[in-house]
Amino acid sequence: MYELKVPKKKELDLIEILFLNERNKNKIVVENNKKIIECYKIASLLKQCGETNEIVDLYLKNSIEDSHEKLENEFNVIFNKMIEKDLSFYENTYDRIVFYSWLCNQSLRTFGVRKKSIERINENNGVDVSSSWAIISVLLASELSLSLFLEKPKRPIFLIENKTDITFLTSDQPIINLDARDDGHSPAHLSWYYPLGPRLALLFPEPGKHEGLYGKVLDSDQVDYLNKRIVYLSHAQFYADSQRTIERYVENDEKFSFN
Repeated sequence: MYELKVPKKKELDLIEILFLNERNKNKIVVENNKKIIECYKIASLLKQCGETNEIVDLYLKNSIEDSHEKLENEFNVIFNKMIEKDLSFYENTYDRIVFYSWLCNQSLRTFGVRKKSIERINENNGVDVSSSWAIISVLLASELSLSLFLEKPKRPIFLIENKTDITFLTSDQPIINLDARDDGHSPAHLSWYYPLGPRLALLFPEPGKHEGLYGKVLDSDQVDYLNKRIVYLSHAQFYADSQRTIERYVENDEKFSFN
């Protein structure tokens, strides 16, 4: 559930510059952004008029969360197909839209991304967007998913199997960009990696990148590389199917070391 904070004027001005400027954006994108922002404007007015958090939560649930719930339910069908190593959904236009939308929303809704993004925006623009990150994350996810959908030709996706004696890790940041920069700045490329289970993962790479990770059997060094990226890009927790696998990465990682 939400607890909506009333955005400050600086936040609203920044949102307008970033998401409603037709000089820098496709008109279709701007019109879509306006529809998303309208929901939050009404919720903000309800808050300013003294309505309780419960009423504001209910409004946002009906206007925004229901769409997230619908998206998750539709993605579950796709997820179950991927688990069965079936990627036929990707040839269906509507399913591809669901796939892009879910990946974008999921990758931007985690606590770790929220914290880092708020810090980065404050550093670059001098604006604390803590009160408006909920809407900014939805807008960013919407724009990114539309951008992916409009790519021509559509970028390929791959399932990668792990038959080594080291299983895949996952974390509180379940979808990571393998091209993320270590200095925290915005990356030039987007190659999503999403572990589906201990032995199977989805790779959604930038065309021409990470070609050594698909189309052949992974070796232990490659699994180690993927797991170390999961650990490095996690916020506070990572998960494995055995204590032995956890210890393999805890011992050599300062963020999680108990020493």
